[in-house]
Amino acid sequence: MKKIIMTNYICDNCGDCVKACMEKNKVGRISIIEKDGKYIPIVCQHCASAPCKEVCPVSAIEHKDGYVYLNDEICIGCGLCALACPFGAILMEDKAYKCILCNGEEPACVKACSKRCLELVDVNELIFAKRDKSLELFSKFYKPTEKADNNLLSKITVNAKIQP
Repeated sequence: MKKIIMTNYICDNCGDCVKACMEKNKVGRISIIEKDGKYIPIVCQHCASAPCKEVCPVSAIEHKDGYVYLNDEICIGCGLCALACPFGAILMEDKAYKCILCNGEEPACVKACSKRCLELVDVNELIFAKRDKSLELFSKFYKPTEKADNNLLSKITVNAKIQP
């Protein structure tokens, strides 16, 4: 599963990502908000159990090729999906619009970001990288000594002989 995430916090709200998205999709499907002096992108997270999909009365939202796709030709503009989205990533004009990861191409917003704040990442790769880092750290703590191994082995042997 791929998502657009912010990989650093040096965004200066230049708007290049929003402009590129608008050029590609006619309507901006990413927005930048300011919170505590930092700029944060608001973009669809392509939820596995997408609340927006569940509330759409005309089934304009579906899972397709690993992302949540909104067919704006079917959309009636009721706004229920925008209300249901936990990230506020669905924009309403006459109809609903949300990120569809540029239909599998390199996302225009990622490509346009001059500060390299945005990145299209594979969530599973990030999880495995984090796990590998944790395993490396834990392996340093759990290196048994030869003496400890022998004591454990003798206790197991003694207990095995005692039991009938």
